[in-house]
Amino acid sequence: MLTTLSSAQEEIVLALREYLRLSVDDLLVVAREFLHPDLSHSALQRLLKRRGLPSLAALKKQERADQAPTHKPFKAYTPGYIHVDVKHLPQMLDENRKRYLFVAIDRATRWVYLEVRQHQSAR
Repeated sequence: MLTTLSSAQEEIVLALREYLRLSVDDLLVVAREFLHPDLSHSALQRLLKRRGLPSLAALKKQERADQAPTHKPFKAYTPGYIHVDVKHLPQMLDENRKRYLFVAIDRATRWVYLEVRQHQSAR
């Protein structure tokens, strides 16, 4: 009984494994249904091993590592380095003037100070 796959069928099996992340048992069911009804479990495993495809656990681990966000560490600052932002607050119906939100953040200690002022200037 001939249970080998053609090279085109092998490529299909490998693509199914890579893109759908099917287990060997699920891959065997699909391959038997659509490619080769006499394909054996051991022949499928030999194909995967011969082509160097990693296990599903290794694929999932690699996928998680690829998706993990890479954060740069914060730059180290000495206390006293202050970042200041000024935001225009919306003028409410009961107000005559615009107001401004001043936010100061010490980059080293993350200490925050905020104040709402009537003028955008330092007055």
